[in-house]
Amino acid sequence: METYFYLILYLATFLACVWRYGRFNQLRYKLFLPLLAIIVLYEYGTIRRWWFIHNTNLWAANIEITMEFVFYSFFIISSYRDARERRVFSIAAWICFFFTLIDIFFIQGMMRLCSIAIVIQYMLLIIMVCRFFYGQMKVYDGEKSLLLQPDFWVNTGLLFFSLSEFLFFSAFNLAYKPTRYFGILSGVIGFVSNIIIYSCLIIAFLCQPRSRTPSLS
Repeated sequence: METYFYLILYLATFLACVWRYGRFNQLRYKLFLPLLAIIVLYEYGTIRRWWFIHNTNLWAANIEITMEFVFYSFFIISSYRDARERRVFSIAAWICFFFTLIDIFFIQGMMRLCSIAIVIQYMLLIIMVCRFFYGQMKVYDGEKSLLLQPDFWVNTGLLFFSLSEFLFFSAFNLAYKPTRYFGILSGVIGFVSNIIIYSCLIIAFLCQPRSRTPSLS
């Protein structure tokens, strides 16, 4: 039942993206459409057990999580106004990506969840999101409501999601021997954090202004 709920949640977000796609005036928002299509396909394939090899689909989960990290890194970095900040965080994201590949192929293995790399990914996303909010505080003039700004909703959802996943996987990696309670905790955290981030994405899509000339930022 939980997997079907996730599928419905992802599908609802995908449909909201399709509905408002014509209003997207930034490339990073247009790229949400293929991202969400892949996520819906991944979740449906998980239900149908398309991705299972030797009774596990963790190899596919590693790819899907890494793909989301790459996308959200690009999304946040492309919103920075300072060229030096974009360059620094781009280098950090690339380093994290290559470490993820090392973790998958040489440390934890393709058939296990790359939890070490996941912790680093979420830690970097948290830092980048916080830097985004800091930058917004410096230029905020009070005339426009934050609640009407799509970037505010995307980054808010991503911050809650990344914090919850970071704390869980940090505890998971530090535990001497994970027990069945980690599975229960993972289900609860995943359930709540996914509701938050995908609800925020839907709101962000609904807040899109009318389309102008497409751009990266």
